[in-house]
Amino acid sequence: MKFKISVLFVVLAALIAVSGVSAQSSVKGMNVNGMTGVIITPTARIGWEKSDFGLDLSYTMAYKNDAAHIPAVTVSLFRKAEVAFAFDMEGNDLTNLLFGGKYQLYKEGNTALALGGDFEYQTHDVAENNRASSDVYIVATYSGDFFKMPAVTTMLFGWQFMEAGDFSTDLNYSMGFELGLFPETFKNYVYWISDFSNYSYAIYSDKVNPARGIFNTGLRIDPIKNSKYKFVINMLGTDLLDDGSRGFMINATFGMGF
Repeated sequence: MKFKISVLFVVLAALIAVSGVSAQSSVKGMNVNGMTGVIITPTARIGWEKSDFGLDLSYTMAYKNDAAHIPAVTVSLFRKAEVAFAFDMEGNDLTNLLFGGKYQLYKEGNTALALGGDFEYQTHDVAENNRASSDVYIVATYSGDFFKMPAVTTMLFGWQFMEAGDFSTDLNYSMGFELGLFPETFKNYVYWISDFSNYSYAIYSDKVNPARGIFNTGLRIDPIKNSKYKFVINMLGTDLLDDGSRGFMINATFGMGF
């Protein structure tokens, strides 16, 4: 497993190194938590950077043994910040409330830097004093070209300072990558997205297991090219490097900028 993780980081680092300066920006789809991002990894981009106010509605179905349903509402403010509120439901039970936010500290050309954080509250099945978890992170995103295909690379470092109600010293890290597949053929409608992380989208989630690292990958489809509307679909395989932990995920986002 250590070898597989090393290979992933080498490949992603190489993608960063060969990126040029002429690429298009990220599609700005949502991650599982409802933040503008890849799959689990948020990016340093804001969902609506050309509108003072944006509203996104997303839905994720994550499946491993059984299904979890995660609807989310995201608000982008003043082209610099966004906040998200998601509900993690398994069967008919609401298991987790997920809150997140980030503020874009810097954006110049193809590079962006943001500071963010998440808060999770487990609604039942655990003791009251073990229900809350929280983290903070800093994330950088860079866009370029990879063999003449638009590419966006993201790196995140964070601190899980509260885990299941207890103080924690755990550090979070992840890398995400978006690649526009053969733009002359698919006209920037189809993207390959992947991310690697040592954390899940929620502490109390069994759909992806962070114990030995998580690698997720799949396709992102962006059929609408409109500056005021957004409709993005993700079709993904999750935790693919661990036998017994593999699953799949479907995500759809609709948004409007004002």
